[in-house]
Formats: sequence, C-alpha cells, structure tokens
Amino acid sequence: MLKKSNTVLIVLLSTLLVLSGCGGSSSKSSEKEPQTNLPAQPDTDTSDPTDTDNSDQSDNSDTGDTDTTPPVGVEITIDGMQIKHTIHPMIQGQGLIYSHEADHIYADGSMAQLYKDVGAGFLRYPGGTVTTMYHWNDLNGQGWTDSWNPNYNRDNDALPENYMDLDEYMALCRASNCEPMLGINMSSGRNYDRDEDGLNEAIALLKYCKEKNFELNYLYLDNENHHKKWSAEEYANLINYYVPALREHAPNAKLIANWTRSFRSNRGSFKTLLDIAGNNFDYIDVHYYWKWGVASWELWKETTPMVNKTEWYDGSSYIEEIAYFKSMMSELGKPHIKLASMEWNIGPGPHSEDPQHTPFKTALMQSEMQMQFMLSGLEIGAMWSTQWPDGGDGQFRFLVDSGDNYRPTPSAKVFELYKHALNGELVQSETAHEQIMVTTVIQDDEAFVYLLNKSDSSEDIYINLNGYNILSADQAVSFQHPGVFEYNDVSQNNEYIQANLSADTLTMIKLVIEQQ
Repeated sequence: MLKKSNTVLIVLLSTLLVLSGCGGSSSKSSEKEPQTNLPAQPDTDTSDPTDTDNSDQSDNSDTGDTDTTPPVGVEITIDGMQIKHTIHPMIQGQGLIYSHEADHIYADGSMAQLYKDVGAGFLRYPGGTVTTMYHWNDLNGQGWTDSWNPNYNRDNDALPENYMDLDEYMALCRASNCEPMLGINMSSGRNYDRDEDGLNEAIALLKYCKEKNFELNYLYLDNENHHKKWSAEEYANLINYYVPALREHAPNAKLIANWTRSFRSNRGSFKTLLDIAGNNFDYIDVHYYWKWGVASWELWKETTPMVNKTEWYDGSSYIEEIAYFKSMMSELGKPHIKLASMEWNIGPGPHSEDPQHTPFKTALMQSEMQMQFMLSGLEIGAMWSTQWPDGGDGQFRFLVDSGDNYRPTPSAKVFELYKHALNGELVQSETAHEQIMVTTVIQDDEAFVYLLNKSDSSEDIYINLNGYNILSADQAVSFQHPGVFEYNDVSQNNEYIQANLSADTLTMIKLVIEQQ
C-alpha cells in the first residue's frame, strides 16, 4: 500500500510540473509585483501598438495574489453618489481698491496671469468703502474722499497713473478672463441731497459700459451702509429707486445688496429689507472677518471647524451660519435670494504682532474659510483684497505682497489648489478625526479630495470611495510651511488609496475614477 501511494504522488507532482510549464496563470502570479504602487500613467505604456496578439490577456485576469492587508490610518469616507451641490465658479473672486491700483502694478501682464493661475472668477471694483465715494467719470484718486463734498479741494487729486480707472479695469478683466463685478455708488446722492444726480451717474456708467461692449452680469449696490447708520427701510427704498434703471440698462445683471452680519440678532432688519425691496435683488453680501480683534493661530487651532463667535459676530461655524441664512430667506418668503461674501479674510488680532506668525499660517487659516464656503454652497466670494500698499506685514494678508514687488503670497497657493474644484460636484465626505476636515469634488472622471490637517502631528489616512472605482491616483500635493507645495507619494491597497498628511497642511489628492 505504501509503494502504491508513493507512485500516485509522483504522478500527481509530475502532472503539476508539466502544467506549470505551459504558461498557466500560476506562473504569471508568482512574477507579479505586490500592488502597493499606483498604476502606470497612460503615457508610460511601452507596448507595441501594432501588436494585436491578445492571447496572453487572460493570464492577467485572475492573479490569485490580491493584497488583503487592511488599510492603515484614519478612514476618509466618500459617497460619490451623494451629490450636495456644484462649486460655483464665482466663489474665488478677488477684490480691487481703485485708488490703490497704480498702473505699474498691472503693466506687464503678470497680475492678469496670476488671476488665471488662482482661478479668480471675478474682480470686484472699485472696492469696498471707496464705492460710496466713487465717480467713474470724475475720478480723484482719493478713495476715501468724496469730490461731491462742497468742501472738497481739487488740489488733492492724484495723478491718473496712480490709480485704476474704468477703462483700465475693463482691460484687466478681459486679460484675466474674469467676470466684472461693478459697484454702484448710491451714497453720494443720498449724503449730498443729489439722488437724481446719483441715479443719472449710474445710468451713464452703464451706457458707457454698453458702448464699450463690456458685459455686466453682476452689480453690487453700494457698501456697508449699515455701518453708516442707514436704516434697513432707507436702504431698501434707495434700492427700489435705482433698480428699474439698472435693469433697463444692464438687463442681464444679477443685483447684490449688502447688509449686516449676525443674522440671528438682526433678523428684524433683514425682514424689513426683504419686505420692501426683496424682489429687486438676487444676493445679499455679508462681510466675514474671522475673529475680528482677537484672531490668532492658537485660537484657530482650538476648534475644528473654526467658529466665529465674537462681539462682532453671533455665528458658530460658517457652514452653520450660511445654512441659517438659507433657512431665514425661505422663512421670510424670499428663497430666491442667495448669500455672497465679497469681503472675507482673517481679522486683525494678536497674530499681527506675533513674531512667530507667518504668511503661511494665515494662508492655512484662510484655506479653512474657503473650504467652509465650498462645503456650505456659497456661490459668490472674494478675499479682501488683491494688495494693500506696504501691507505685507499688516493686519490682513493679501494675494500679493506690495512690499515685495507684488510677489504672490502663500495665500495664492491655496487658491491654486482650490481652482480644480470650480464647476465640480461636491459630494458627501467625512472623517471621524476631530482635527481633519475633508472636502471632495468630482469632475467627470476625476475626483479632487482636499484634506486639511489641523493636528500638530502627521496622520496616516486611507480613502474609501463609494460608487466609483479608483483607476489611479496622482501624487498628493501638500501646501505646507513656509508656503510651498510638496509632493507626497500615495499608494493603493485593494480599492483604497493611502497617504500621509503632514502636520498643519492642506493636501489635495487627485483620483482618476470610473462610476461603478
């Protein structure tokens, strides 16, 4: 019996050896590298395109060598089939202050190119407060001084090369492919008992733009008049006075009113504004300066998401605040009115005097503000502002540093990453880590996963994407100290993508995907 068993065993082994020498799948599996690296990109394929022999394709269909090692780190769960909203292309606007925008800043075209690089959707002009004293056909270059004031001294007028006029603004918008966002001065007429003159000035402005083939799709109606003690009723009545002419001469323009922050404590004034003029505008602009007067890096790190409750603001996170605005508009009978924030930034505070605070830190803080705006569905937003003369180390951070030959600040890097999200569909994504925020946007066959790590330590993460197959992943682009991009490897384990997030970074991972 023993000899018979040995004979059978020898026959079986011989048969297996013969089969293994015939090009079976077992031989292919033993030569395959472990699936820890990303698939090769299409342009690395060195196969002969004329080779039509597909006889060996079946050998790769079942390797029997699947990596079953469980993924390591914090799970990032993405439901690609649960679409929240589209990221509006106007969410990444930039502000201009006409009296500060000297000709030499824009002469060589580099600023127009920068606006393209950061995905700027629009340029707001002539500014914020200066809108209330702006006379487009009689500029004085003194942004905070109104030439309609009977006591105005013409000797103070600035030279034209020291500021940006309307024609120069038009040229910049065209060169940078940005939508115009033009302000209407309603204050001068009101302040100097010249309402009719103010309206006629606005009409002449719109007629001039039409003559110059300057298409206007957005107009904003003065600026921060609640700070000037205007009542909601007075502002609403002026809106009603101006809007018929604005609609006649700019029929395609969306109209943007501007009113106070703190929706809960000012709900009554919003109701008055809507009851009187709510059919005459499309957006309400609210200005967000995070933690005005007390802003610091340490305060930002305390909560995730960042919250904005101070004596100036009664909200919590921007996501919650914007959700409240939407519900308030619906409850007050004007659900068509949407929110805009055409001035936002980190507010002044201890960070301004902190020698350890850097432009990178402010940029990372700004990155969360913009991420919250994306998550909340905000449609129109603009960081204040492109630049401020010699303001590189001042209370706010800008897109470029005027004290360093208008070199882009680290803030520009943030917008470079986020521009890939514009026009994409934001989908449900979450993580249980209390100091990591995630935002995912899908554009056709690509997914952009943004991960903000506010932790003081690096964190391993893995991405679990439902509804799509991950075909490949580019390297993770990480925005980190001192304000630069670093490229980190990502790896694939089964259907998961794994990466490491450095401490205090914003990381974008681009995935190539196909729907299941």
